[in-house]
Formats: sequence, structure tokens, C-alpha cells
Amino acid sequence: MQFDCAFCGTTVDKPSGCVNRARKLGNPLYCSRTCFGLGRRKHKTSAQKVAEKAEYDRQYRAKNREMLKAKKAAAYAANPNRERERAYRKANMARHIEYCRRPEYRQYKREYDQIYRAKQDYGEFWEASIIAIQIDAEVKERATRYEIYMERGTINKTMQRKREYGKAVGC
Repeated sequence: MQFDCAFCGTTVDKPSGCVNRARKLGNPLYCSRTCFGLGRRKHKTSAQKVAEKAEYDRQYRAKNREMLKAKKAAAYAANPNRERERAYRKANMARHIEYCRRPEYRQYKREYDQIYRAKQDYGEFWEASIIAIQIDAEVKERATRYEIYMERGTINKTMQRKREYGKAVGC
């Protein structure tokens, strides 16, 4: 029985049983193993594959949190080199502290923490909250001390308290 290859489109002759079975199951028909392999490819970029894998891993970790935690605890308990690892961490601690003091790391960490806190507090609106914080910082940077005090209502606080006391007592 003749049919057209689902990938390359060439007309091919195969036994009628193979063709009828494939049509019954709704499977595409291919002329060769090469076309079969090429036809099954998803044609995704490596960036798409990485993003899909990352999303799958997040879902897997959320679903199997307890099982993964138990496996990690068992692996840690079975590790015979804990003292050697502790000594290694202690030997490299000074270098790590110096790394954390570098200005470029501090800038990166500041931005990372800001984004992390915004995502925790505001969810999908985290970008808007960061923009609002930046606007507030810019306004405070441009405002004079007098304007800030006026906004807070802290100018002549003593006189304001005296007036309010006088109104309350009736003097």
C-alpha cells in the first residue's frame, strides 16, 4: 500500500497491515528510520529546553519535598568526611569573607535581596514594588530637610503639642 511520508513527503510502498494499523492508531507514517527520528524532534532551542527543565525541576521539588529532604539527610549522615569538610570550610572562611566585602558583590547582593524580598511580599507585582521604592528614594534624595519635616509634620512639634494640649484642656 502506498502512502506519503509525514516528514519528507515522498511516496513509499509498505505492507497494508502496517499502514492500516498506523492509521487506526492515528500515528504518522514515515518512509525510513531517519525521517521517523527527524519527524519526532520537537525543534526547540536550547534556551527553551533549559527553561522547561527548570520549570519541571521546580514542580518536582515542590511535589517531592519530604522525600528529597529525607534523601539529603541520609546522604549527609552517611558521609564519613564531615571533619575534613569542616576543616576545608574553616580554611577558606577568610577568603570568603573578603569576597563578600567586595563592592561589586555588595551591589549584586543588595539588588538580589531587594528582588527576593519584593517577590516574597508582593508576588507577581514585585517589579512594581521595586519601582515604587526607587521613586520614593529619588523623592527623598531631591527633597530638602525642611520639605521632609513638613511632610512628616515634625516642624515645631513642641508648639503643635502645646496648641493641641491647650485645645484639649480648654486654656
